[in-house]
Amino acid sequence: MRGVTVGVLLPVHGFAPFLAEAIDAVLAQDPAPDVVVVVDDGSPVPVALHPDHLAAGVRRVRRATAGGPAAARDTGLRALDPAVTFVALCDADDTWEPGALAAHLRAHAASPGAGWSFGRSRVVGVDGRPTGERWDEPAPGRHDAAALGRALHAANPVPTSSVVLRREALAAVGGFAAPVRVAEDWELWLRLCAAGHDALCVPDAVVRYRRHPGGLTADVAALARAQLEVRERHVALAAGPDTVARARAADLAALADGLARAGDPRAARAAWARVARERPLTARERARRLALALPGVRARVGRGPAY
Repeated sequence: MRGVTVGVLLPVHGFAPFLAEAIDAVLAQDPAPDVVVVVDDGSPVPVALHPDHLAAGVRRVRRATAGGPAAARDTGLRALDPAVTFVALCDADDTWEPGALAAHLRAHAASPGAGWSFGRSRVVGVDGRPTGERWDEPAPGRHDAAALGRALHAANPVPTSSVVLRREALAAVGGFAAPVRVAEDWELWLRLCAAGHDALCVPDAVVRYRRHPGGLTADVAALARAQLEVRERHVALAAGPDTVARARAADLAALADGLARAGDPRAARAAWARVARERPLTARERARRLALALPGVRARVGRGPAY
């Protein structure tokens, strides 16, 4: 695409054992992005870049205080040259597969009116090996904003590190600023859909999405609270009241499990009661709710892996 420039934003906070791997994968793309900005989101100890990355032109900007991924990306966005056409996202614990950026650029060249694009994920663990987890995969090609908005309100299958945004579309919806600290990426996808920006699903743009205990989404209760707020803010996109009720019940069930995991059985039981007002509990859910009332049992509820 003649005249196109690509800037990559990579937020990081604190100890980042996978950061070098993430940057290496971004720099290895063909074509390579024009600029890579690592945003240190107020880490207690400033994040240092490897000399090889500095030599390759990777920039680091630092926030004085931590603001979360959306705030960090907005800081990085301000550091990009205004002429940058596309803003690509990568988190510090994920890696792009070879050819991912080229696949995005081909898709945008073939469908120039789309406001953003996303790819597919290969979920891996701390050791880099596939976990076997599978995400829903939207159909390849262009997705109408209204139809995609209905689907995304129900569930978010878009891997953040696989997203490439047209700069003008991002600006039109107010940038990355979000009302939530987690699920902030999903909230942006919904804003884009609400504003009428079609998206491209690019299956050849693959990201290795890493599950690890330090990830933001490992806090199940915080994620569930954020999802409840995001869905409420964008309820106008939903397919209908039945869809809204099912999604709300699923979020409340996740909240109940997250509260049990955090050692708050009283709040977890209250969350299960809210689920029961939305729909009948399953046999497994009834058992989990009952277990929270038994002192000898409730300490074991929700103690398994988050995923």
